[in-house]
Amino acid sequence: MYKTAVARTLRERRILHDVSLELTYRCNLDCFFCYNDREKAGQLLSVQQYSVLLEDLARMQTLFLMLTGGEPMIHPHFFEIGRIARDLGFVIRVRTNGHSLSRRNCERLVDEVAPFMVEVSLHGASAEVHDRQTRVCGSFKRLLANIENAKQAGLRVAAVSTPTAWNQHQIAEMFDVCDSLDIPLRFQGPVAPRDNGDTAPLVIQPAEATWARIAEVQRQRFDQTAGSRQQIASEEVAVEADAETPVTCSVGTAGVDIDPFGNVQACMHLQEIAGNVHEQSIEEIWNHSPLFKRARQRAVDAAQLFTDKPRKQLGAPLYCLAVEENLGKSHCGGCAAGEQQAPA
Repeated sequence: MYKTAVARTLRERRILHDVSLELTYRCNLDCFFCYNDREKAGQLLSVQQYSVLLEDLARMQTLFLMLTGGEPMIHPHFFEIGRIARDLGFVIRVRTNGHSLSRRNCERLVDEVAPFMVEVSLHGASAEVHDRQTRVCGSFKRLLANIENAKQAGLRVAAVSTPTAWNQHQIAEMFDVCDSLDIPLRFQGPVAPRDNGDTAPLVIQPAEATWARIAEVQRQRFDQTAGSRQQIASEEVAVEADAETPVTCSVGTAGVDIDPFGNVQACMHLQEIAGNVHEQSIEEIWNHSPLFKRARQRAVDAAQLFTDKPRKQLGAPLYCLAVEENLGKSHCGGCAAGEQQAPA
């Protein structure tokens, strides 16, 4: 229903449906494969500017708002921005590494931000693996304790993980960890170059078979729960039969990313700027920048590459325009992941 009716209406009416606010690129962890360009510079948005921006978005009927980063909760005005968003009625999602979810912060999240969902990052099923990727000793133990803090406070929590060469042997175990915490887990990927083109993270790209392993574990878990495969399959067929022009993603249609410096982008990874809210309102940028139409056409054109074959990129069963672009502007002369040595 959402894909065939709601999403199509949003595109036809050009309603800015969801917005990601990257509040900061600072972080209290140091994940090896982090995609953020921490050297990116600019004038940070003030609380007053966030207030105006959020009021504009509410008037434009934006529904979903994601507060992300970097680590959004270390922004000095995170809770103030969250209160403004809550009072304006957005469906708020907080994407966090979980390191700041102390008992007090969780209570404040409930009282002041009231997010629909808090997404935390899980990098392994053990301290050895998780802490290796975050490069902060004790981060796994703290994450598990903080998830309990969040749940006790009444927050809805979900985990997100990127498969890597370091955690690919713990796929089933990561599901087990999340089962023990009674939270869902989803995998995303692939490991990609950083937004500035640095390909160093590619040295921990997982084996291609890892994605098949994830799918197999998910199938096994599905078989153990109640549900009708036939019903799900028929719904998927109905969506496909009613689909519009094939695209590789929804970029340029109903969502934008706004970085800490006010730059508005069609996607947080496509580093092309439609405008800046220091200079224009989000409404002016959304309604008049040609970038969104260009980004949409790029997604349409890219889909033509996969008319007779499945989408695949860096071993993952998907294709991302931004990953392709960042691979093209590589700082290491197009070197492949296998030509480098992963850090210890």
